[in-house]
Amino acid sequence: MSELQLILRRPAEAARRATEGESLRALVATSLAAIVCGAAAFGGVVGSFRGGLQIAYAALKLPLALCATLAIGVPAFHAIGVALGQRWTFRSVVALSLASAARGALVLFALAPALWLAIDRGLAYHATALAATLAFALSGIAALAVLLRGLGGSGLAQLASAVAIASVFLLVSGQTSWILRPWLVRPRTEDVPFVRAREGSFADALARSGLSATGRYDEAR
Repeated sequence: MSELQLILRRPAEAARRATEGESLRALVATSLAAIVCGAAAFGGVVGSFRGGLQIAYAALKLPLALCATLAIGVPAFHAIGVALGQRWTFRSVVALSLASAARGALVLFALAPALWLAIDRGLAYHATALAATLAFALSGIAALAVLLRGLGGSGLAQLASAVAIASVFLLVSGQTSWILRPWLVRPRTEDVPFVRAREGSFADALARSGLSATGRYDEAR
């Protein structure tokens, strides 16, 4: 069975190989390729809503955002595991994180044609954003299937590790994605920058969105 089939169909076996250090070179190489190709394909589809240069921008930025998140998050994942009594080596954490992210990226790759077809058939801006968000949620669930099987330990330790790692991943990926925006751009937009000027942080954006949702527009501004 190839590494791709292993990651997709047998997440428990992929997690075991990562944590036990078995054939890591092939698993890591395949995971990296899956992350780059899967994220690039989905990013290009999201960029196709605007078309033109935004397709290339989004296809380049999504793998970059995911890899940057892993580069920042993996040391934190290792520290969390050690603090919670997990017997992990750093190599195992790297391999497990890559295998988890690869499975999520492959799910994005599988969902990309459906989103592309919907956009081509005239899916509206906000509906496209919602569909892309749903795809990311499904990919996250798929990635979590590998991660949870690799955590090991008692039920409470496993749950605490999963919650802590997921929280770090969400915060880091959110900030990385915020820095590299725009992603989904309206077709009537004339000039699309590779990245926008800095406007606070991801946390600031969440706070402003929360205030706007409650009708407190002056405070949000």
